[in-house]
Amino acid sequence: MIYDIIKFLNFEDIAHIIEEIQVTKNNKNLSFYIKLKRSSHDCLDCGSSELTTHDYRMKSIRHSISTASDCHIIYKARRYKCKVCRNVFYELNPFSNKGDQTSTYTILSVLEELRKHTSTFTSVAQHYNLTKQTVINIFDDYVDCKRKRLPEIISIDEFYTAKISSTKYVCLIFDFLKKEIVEVYPTRHFYYLSNRFTEFSEEERLNVKAVIIDMWDSYKTIAKYYLKNAIVAVDSFHVIKHLNEAIIKIRLIVMNKYNKKTNKLESNDMYYYMLKKFHYFFVKNFEDIYSGDIKIPKIHAKWRKDEILKYLLSIDDNLRYAYRLKEKYREFNLTADYDTCEEEFVMLINEFLDSHLIEFREFGRLLTRWKTEIKNSFKRIGGRRLSNGAIEGVNSRIKTIIKNANGYSNFFRLRNKIMFSINKNEPIKNKN
Repeated sequence: MIYDIIKFLNFEDIAHIIEEIQVTKNNKNLSFYIKLKRSSHDCLDCGSSELTTHDYRMKSIRHSISTASDCHIIYKARRYKCKVCRNVFYELNPFSNKGDQTSTYTILSVLEELRKHTSTFTSVAQHYNLTKQTVINIFDDYVDCKRKRLPEIISIDEFYTAKISSTKYVCLIFDFLKKEIVEVYPTRHFYYLSNRFTEFSEEERLNVKAVIIDMWDSYKTIAKYYLKNAIVAVDSFHVIKHLNEAIIKIRLIVMNKYNKKTNKLESNDMYYYMLKKFHYFFVKNFEDIYSGDIKIPKIHAKWRKDEILKYLLSIDDNLRYAYRLKEKYREFNLTADYDTCEEEFVMLINEFLDSHLIEFREFGRLLTRWKTEIKNSFKRIGGRRLSNGAIEGVNSRIKTIIKNANGYSNFFRLRNKIMFSINKNEPIKNKN
C-alpha cells in the first residue's frame, strides 16, 4: 500500500528514506502526511556529526499530480541540534527547493509543459490544478534565457505585435545553421538595434559571414556598419511578395473595368467573376494549384486549371504580359546560380524598368536598389540557399504562442517564453 502511494506521488527515487505516509481526502483536497527516516547529517556551522533531534515543524508543499484534486504534501520536517555549537537546522528536504511552497517535481513538470509552443500559463495551470499566477511565478523564477553568441550566419526578421510593445514589430535574431533564436528585441528601430549590436564583442561581430534580411533599410545599415565581414542577402520570399503585390494591382485594374457592382458575384460580368474567383492563379505557383476538375458555378461547368489560366490570360493583353514576366522572374528565382546569374538578372531588371506598366517599373527600381543583396541570396552554404525560410516557420510558432495566450502584457516574459519554447536546450535557472 505504501509503495503504491509512493509510486502515485512519483517518489520512487526517495522511497528508501520515507518512514511514514498517511493519506487524507477532504472534498477535492488530497493531503499526504510524510515523515522521513532519520539520516546522518553534519552540522552546517561546525561540521560536527554529534546531533540530536530538536523538534519537528509541519510544512505544506503543493504537489500537483492530479488534475481532479488539489494535492499537498504535509511534510513533518525534522530539525537537528548540534551538541557542539548548539546550532539548530532542518534536515535535507527532498521535496522542494528552499523557499518554495511547490514541489520540485511539480515545478519541473510545469516547466516541461511550458516548453511546448502551444501551451499557455492558463492551460498549464488547469492541467496541474494550480492558479495561473502560480504557473507564471514558476516560469519567472526558473526561466531566464540568455542571448546566444552571434553565429556565422544570422537571419534577421520581425513579427507583428502591437499589443505587446509600443512599436508594431518585434525583432528576431536567428541562427541560420543551428535553427535557434539568438535574441528577441522589442523593436526593429535603427537606434535601438544599433545600441544592442554594440553589446556584442568585436570578435563576435567580425565572425559573422552572412546576414539574411527582408527589405528593411535599418537591417541593411546595421549589417553594413557592425558586421563588416558579412555579406547581406535579401530573402527571396520578400522579393516575390513585392512582385505578387504588383501583379495583384494590375489584376484589380483589369477586373474593375468589368465590374457591374451587383450584389452577387455570380450575377456580375463573366470576366469580373473569373478574375475575382480565381485571383490566386496570379500569385500561386501553377504547379501547386489543384490539378483535378474545378467547379465554375456561374456557368455550371468544370474546367481544368490549364483551361482556367488560358481563359484568364485571354481577358486582357496587359494581364497576359504581366503574368508571363512575373513567371519569368519566378523561374529565374528558382534556378539562378550566384556565379552565373549576373547577365540574366540585369536583363530581367531592364525588362521591368522598361515596362509600360507603372507597377512593374516600380518593381524594377526595387530590384535595382537591392540588386547586390538579391544576388547574394543565390549563394549556398552547406547545400542550403541563404533564405529566411526557417525563421518564417519560427514566426508561425511565435504567432501561435501569442494567439493562444491572447497576447502578453510583459515583453520580457514573452521573450523568455519564445526562446524557452523554440530553442531546444534552454536551461532552467538554479534558484539556490
